[in-house]
Amino acid sequence: MADTAKSSAKNMIVPPLILALICAVCCGMLAVANSVTKDKIAAAEADAIQSSLQELPDAGTFEEITDFTPADGDKAAATALYVDEKGQAAVLITADGYNKGGLQVIIGVDKDGAITGVSFVSVSETPGLGTKVESNPELLVDKLVGLTDTAAVDGVDNITGATYSSKGMKAAVNCALETVSANQEVIGA
Repeated sequence: MADTAKSSAKNMIVPPLILALICAVCCGMLAVANSVTKDKIAAAEADAIQSSLQELPDAGTFEEITDFTPADGDKAAATALYVDEKGQAAVLITADGYNKGGLQVIIGVDKDGAITGVSFVSVSETPGLGTKVESNPELLVDKLVGLTDTAAVDGVDNITGATYSSKGMKAAVNCALETVSANQEVIGA
């Protein structure tokens, strides 16, 4: 009887200890993988942002403004502000489409407060539907260029079948307009 009780106690304690050891080893391996790749991931993201900045129409050499007031909405947040030597501002926006944070875009705004262009850093929306905001710019993005106020942006029709992504894109544009408007002093316009 005593041996059975010891065996039962051992069977209840050993498996959780083994599982805890396996979890600790896995956590350690993930920490090592993170430390090895984090700099490469950050560099790749910085390259993607620089490439997206250069895709804006009439893009100059953009410099980041680190001391700015971001406009944050329910579905979009400004994460960086840039300005080129021509006075064009560019705002890095992360917006929610169908997926939370599914759209990361650079939105150009000229000296007069008009949208000059939209460049995509990353899109993690539903392939074939939500990705239409990027793959078919004539359906939405091209209609946003030249607009200067949130009412006009909100009045643009959504893409059929990509309503959430369309709303996220329009929220991103509105966030960019609000960010540029709130930061006229630091932009130097």
